[in-house]
Amino acid sequence: MLPEADVGLSMIAVSPETSGDGPQIDSCIPYRPARVTTCETCVLWWDFKSKESHEEASCVQSAINSVRDCLPLSVVDGQGFRDMMALAAPSYTVPTRPTVRARVEKRYADERSNIISRLEKATSVSLTTDTWTSNSTESFITVTAHYLDAEWILHSDVLMTRAMPERHTAENIASRLLECVREFGLTGKVECCVHDNARNIQKAGTLCPDWGDHSCFAHTLQLCIKPVLELPSVSKVLSKCRKLVGHFKHSTTVTAELHRRQERMRKEGEKQPTLALIQDVPTRWNSTQLMCSRLDKLRRVVTDIMLDDDVTKEADCDLLLRDGEWGIVADISTVLGPFTHVTTFMSKDKDVSIGEMFPIVYSLVGKVLQPCNNETALVASMKTTLRDEMTERFQPGRDETVESLPMLASLLDSRYKKLSFLPRQLRRRTHTMLEGRLDDVPFKVSSRDDGDCATPAKRPRLEFMVTAPESSVEDDLQLYLAGKMDDATPALEWWRRNENRFPKVAQVARSVLAVPATSVPSERVFSSAGLVLNKLRNRLNSDIVGAILFLNKNMRSVKCDTE
Repeated sequence: MLPEADVGLSMIAVSPETSGDGPQIDSCIPYRPARVTTCETCVLWWDFKSKESHEEASCVQSAINSVRDCLPLSVVDGQGFRDMMALAAPSYTVPTRPTVRARVEKRYADERSNIISRLEKATSVSLTTDTWTSNSTESFITVTAHYLDAEWILHSDVLMTRAMPERHTAENIASRLLECVREFGLTGKVECCVHDNARNIQKAGTLCPDWGDHSCFAHTLQLCIKPVLELPSVSKVLSKCRKLVGHFKHSTTVTAELHRRQERMRKEGEKQPTLALIQDVPTRWNSTQLMCSRLDKLRRVVTDIMLDDDVTKEADCDLLLRDGEWGIVADISTVLGPFTHVTTFMSKDKDVSIGEMFPIVYSLVGKVLQPCNNETALVASMKTTLRDEMTERFQPGRDETVESLPMLASLLDSRYKKLSFLPRQLRRRTHTMLEGRLDDVPFKVSSRDDGDCATPAKRPRLEFMVTAPESSVEDDLQLYLAGKMDDATPALEWWRRNENRFPKVAQVARSVLAVPATSVPSERVFSSAGLVLNKLRNRLNSDIVGAILFLNKNMRSVKCDTE
């Protein structure tokens, strides 16, 4: 939140008088609006005190603009940028690259202190982590933090992105995680760390006994899909699909014809928008299903183009799929479609926790992947393979599963708290697990809605009079379990409304429901890292890379007053 009293905004004033060359641009003048409505639309704003110079504010904002859009710090040295600023704001002094870098480092230190202060107020924090190698063969590790505030709002912060030149052994990864936890004052507060299924990072989790450890749900789901793609009939058709899509991707003539024919179909009444073919990438989740789905949608247009002698060479005609192969493409898209939707849903940043995991697993195994009448032998084989893989990897019927953190999170989600997908005898084990957690929780009623109401005077009571017993752990839990399920209200919103009804259960829910279902938050940092460390900036110092990514991700989470 930007304090209105401390916000200065530099805007370019355009003179109403015009000449033959168009509007005349005056110098950059200070302007103070009644209210700042967004932190994204203005180019030259920054919070600076009246004693600070206009020049200093310009330097700071140039630094912030660079990290916000992942621009090179050297953009201020470019002649084109300087010419543009000379035309737009002649009085604006463009800072040098060292000056911008110094402001980035200062802003990083300030923002890091702010995050440490926020984390001090959090009662529990969950982490995600992942490693990545840049195009200059420099390895990095990222750690993100996730926690709920007093208003049950989920916060996600990037804690660090740092070079990791040492070997990625379990011991070294565990050492980095422990270092991060100590550095941000999170000792004793970490509930769980979510990561991918690599053996080294899984073993690192066992070396950090102070918190729980869980594998990324989306990554595990993709491992279940992999054997399906390796089925002989599926693998053969996918190979031909890749060649067919590659033919369109490498030919500008054929691609242009694909767009022209779709435009013609739209004019003739087709409502489908103009689409492009999608090439799958082994490391990109869902890309194979998306490739098959897009081919299935464009089957008619692709077939017409491949059979047109004026567009397609005779030697390329063999790339076209046969009717039976087109049927397999449709089957792959249909069977894997729900997994694409699940992966996309579980990779969201907000309102999704690890508590969604087992309701989805049981629904996929017990409903979506069950055999149906009139389905092909290939579809039946794909479903069987998926069911077997999910049963092996998620182990939905084992005792360890019903006492796991994801199952506890499902119990604490008002939409799933009856655990109707579990056999009755197994639900009690999850209830017992929650009772054990409640025994360790100090009784503390939230004062979020107390306001400034005065506390009424207590009526005098004789010492020998019988008083009502205080609410016990069992009472709090039984009242929660006896309540009705609320399918329409997200878990965090439900707890925001009902925290004071079940105060002890709410404290456990605040810790457990902040655990992310996937390690996607860390992987998204590396997507931005690819923009920072590119072929033009592959010699950038690792410390400034970490500062840029820290500011880029954390500053975007700052909300401005929009009222």
